[in-house]
Amino acid sequence: MSWALVAIQLVDPTFAAAVEARTSGRAAEAVAAFERLSRERPGDADVWLNLGLAYMADHRFAEADRALEAALTLAPDYKDARLAYARAALFDGRPAVADRRLAPLLATHGDDPEVRALHQQVKAARLDEPGAWRLDLSHARSELTGGLGHWSSTIASLGRREGRDTGVVSIDRAERFGREDVYVEALGARRFSTNRDAWIALGGTPDADYRPKVALRGGGSARVDANGAWTVRLGVDGGWARYAVGDVRGAQPYAVLGWKERATVTARTFLTLDEQDAFRTGYAVRGDWSLRDDLRISAGWADAPESSSGRTVTVRAASVGAAIDLNSALGVQFSFTHEMRDAYDRDEMAVALTTRF
Repeated sequence: MSWALVAIQLVDPTFAAAVEARTSGRAAEAVAAFERLSRERPGDADVWLNLGLAYMADHRFAEADRALEAALTLAPDYKDARLAYARAALFDGRPAVADRRLAPLLATHGDDPEVRALHQQVKAARLDEPGAWRLDLSHARSELTGGLGHWSSTIASLGRREGRDTGVVSIDRAERFGREDVYVEALGARRFSTNRDAWIALGGTPDADYRPKVALRGGGSARVDANGAWTVRLGVDGGWARYAVGDVRGAQPYAVLGWKERATVTARTFLTLDEQDAFRTGYAVRGDWSLRDDLRISAGWADAPESSSGRTVTVRAASVGAAIDLNSALGVQFSFTHEMRDAYDRDEMAVALTTRF
């Protein structure tokens, strides 16, 4: 324990205990303690600074921003608060915002080693920052057993990110059993913080044969626990789709267990009311592993209802895949899926290209 903390304990033991909780990695305890102190001492910039740091440790960056803004309102020249304000944006994946927040310190404390070090971190992050636009192109071809020929699918999607919001428009051309459908969809997503996100999508198929005439989808997730290297995120996706044969409605609760941002296991439950108003259930499990920063592999298994051909059937499927980042703006993905249906089996090979600009 430092002599400075010992001195604080003698003068202000409540504040010192909260600081000790934060510096010892007990983020939730520190947040609760500094929230109490901020209500008791709303004019204390040190309390707001430490509350912001505690929120950052708990990955609650939107709340960290508000706490640090309060500290800077009380003390505009507070260097530590200004540094923390820039770091919050950097750790939240917003290096351009971090650059703007750091600018006042560079003007007044450009020779400070801590300011220079953070500036170098921000510059490096901005060099690696992907462009706001993203283009995804993919093509898949399937071979069916029983002499039923093949399926094919080509998808093009264009997205743009603005701060915490993302918009995507996609076109999916599918050919099955000699019939072609083109499904068009617009999707919007918002990342409220590292802990919470949500999305919604609306799409449809002109002159649909087997794809949805119109479909509405949406969902959201929240991180509910973080313990050292492990994180747990819970979410639910849902949707309604009108097919030529009737409406299909469903919800998919899921949980994601993550380890050190290198590996995740996702378990998903399918709860579906099919076009005959029959209730169907199923599940899927998927694992993802980053072998290196630029190389990821995945594997999955599903036994669940599926309606993409216009009639809901139970499908069992095994899949494997790999994704390679060729550079910060270009990546390629490969996948293979083997499906087992009552009427036939299906083997699909798919390749996808992603570019950011």
